Amino acid sequence: MLKYLARRVGEAALVLVVLSILVFLMVRIMPGDPAAAFMDPGNPDPSVRERIHEQLGLNEPWVTQYFTWLGGILTGDFGRSLTQPYTVAEQLALRLPVSLELGILATLMGVTLGIPLGIAAARRRGRIFDQVSRALTFLLISAPPFLLGTVLLLLNSRTLKLRLLGFVEFSEDPLQHLLKLLLPALLLSLGTLALVARYTRGMLLDTFGSDYIRTARAKGVSPDRIVRRHALRNALAPVVTIVGVQLATLVGGTIIMENVFALPGMGSMLIQAVNTSDYTTIQACVLIIGAMYVGISLVVDLLYPLIDPRIRMVRA
Repeated sequence: MLKYLARRVGEAALVLVVLSILVFLMVRIMPGDPAAAFMDPGNPDPSVRERIHEQLGLNEPWVTQYFTWLGGILTGDFGRSLTQPYTVAEQLALRLPVSLELGILATLMGVTLGIPLGIAAARRRGRIFDQVSRALTFLLISAPPFLLGTVLLLLNSRTLKLRLLGFVEFSEDPLQHLLKLLLPALLLSLGTLALVARYTRGMLLDTFGSDYIRTARAKGVSPDRIVRRHALRNALAPVVTIVGVQLATLVGGTIIMENVFALPGMGSMLIQAVNTSDYTTIQACVLIIGAMYVGISLVVDLLYPLIDPRIRMVRA
């Protein structure tokens, strides 16, 4: 297990290095120039642009810039914003918790609702409930959360006129803090709910056809006990993978939803950085989102042996 863990950590580190190179190159070939934020649009003097590039360190060779940036990251220094008066680490410390909280809350809601829905559909295979739930989950997967959020905000502005936008710090008012996150988290959770429900239903149906399930039924074990004690645990391994991937996706996928609901998360920070070609901020945000994907995938992979002991025996 230790050898497997060391190999997976090494692979994750290699993926992050490759990702850092791709991100660094991506932001430098994309349209835009950080110097534009400091220049007079009516007087695009090339000498002024060169001087600004020199002050920002953008006149150095790309290789030098990359290793300077990478060396700072290894020491916890993400550098200073090229267009705003702050360090990237300071802003990440303020904004990343909002995105994480929103993503985790959406994942919890999706799993809490999705697994029972999948179990209920599997136990009623072919019935009306099963058909309706399958159609509903298909619609939820197809509907973009930000589009649903925009429609709800428009309807709210015409009818109830509730205060759905904005953000309240937890230290100021814990209840309002949760209420402000509840609707965007619910909208983000719909895709996770649908995927978890469909995978839970499919894996349970496969498990119901196993020999040990037929043996349990022949012994007179109740259907509820068969699902709880036998079928569900063996069906959860693929579901855990989906949940892990969705958690990482939601943390990165909060970008548009945060802008729709005016939440001060990492998404709004990234969009502002893209609009001003703030290389340092873009690199940090994308690298952190990628690191979350890699880290969550590693954790999910290590959870497999705890869920299904047969995987542990195969690796041994």
